[in-house]
Amino acid sequence: MGNSLTIEKIDAAYGSVRVLEDVSLNVNSGETVVLLGTNGNGKSTLMKCVMGIVRPRAGRITVEIDGEKHDLIGRTPSRSSISASRWCRKAAACSRGSAWRKTCCSAPSARRHAPR
Repeated sequence: MGNSLTIEKIDAAYGSVRVLEDVSLNVNSGETVVLLGTNGNGKSTLMKCVMGIVRPRAGRITVEIDGEKHDLIGRTPSRSSISASRWCRKAAACSRGSAWRKTCCSAPSARRHAPR
């Protein structure tokens, strides 16, 4: 079954400061993805949206784990990170030792759930 992370048309802001506008991304199992950009371009904000720390103003974030889809928008950070860490474990099984696994599983909540 397929595992994926889908980010569709995300808009996010801190007060009146718009940080993300119409951002879309799809990451499939086994893929390695790197977010590059200078300071202030929204890399951390995008990850905070995925983890549930920042709630996007618009858009959709879904994770598919073993064919079951989970909407991450509106979840608490602990519930979002558990879903993300489950996805991370599935992706890690397909790409042991990759940069994605090292980055994804370095989050504190993901470390609790990551395979040893």
